[in-house]
Amino acid sequence: MFGNRLEDAVRSVPGASAIIIMGFDGIPVDSYGEPKEVEIETAGMEFSVVMREVRKTAEQLEAGSAEEVLLRTDRLAAVLRVVSEQYFVALTLDKGGSIGKARYVLRTLAPALRSELF
Repeated sequence: MFGNRLEDAVRSVPGASAIIIMGFDGIPVDSYGEPKEVEIETAGMEFSVVMREVRKTAEQLEAGSAEEVLLRTDRLAAVLRVVSEQYFVALTLDKGGSIGKARYVLRTLAPALRSELF
C-alpha cells in the first residue's frame, strides 16, 4: 500500500533498517525493511504502548500534542513520529545511523502518509 514511500524513506537515511506505520491500537498498517536487530512488527507493537503513554503524559502536563519520540539504546535507535490521531510511523536505525536525517524524513513523510490514510 505505502511500499514505495516506505522504501524511499529507509533508503534515504544512512543506517536505517526498517520502517513501519502503526495504529496507536498496536495494529500494523504497512512496513518495509530487513530485520536486523529488531523485528519491526514486534517493535511496532511495543512502540504503540510507548506512544500511548507519551500522548497521555503530554496531555496530563498540558504540554500540547506529542509529535515525536526518539529511543536510543547502545545498539540501535528508533524515531517515532505521529501521523494522525490514530497512526504513527517508526523508523529504526543502526547505532551510527543518521538520527537527524531520520527526523527530517519522517517530518516530511507524515503529511503524505496522513493524506493516503484518509
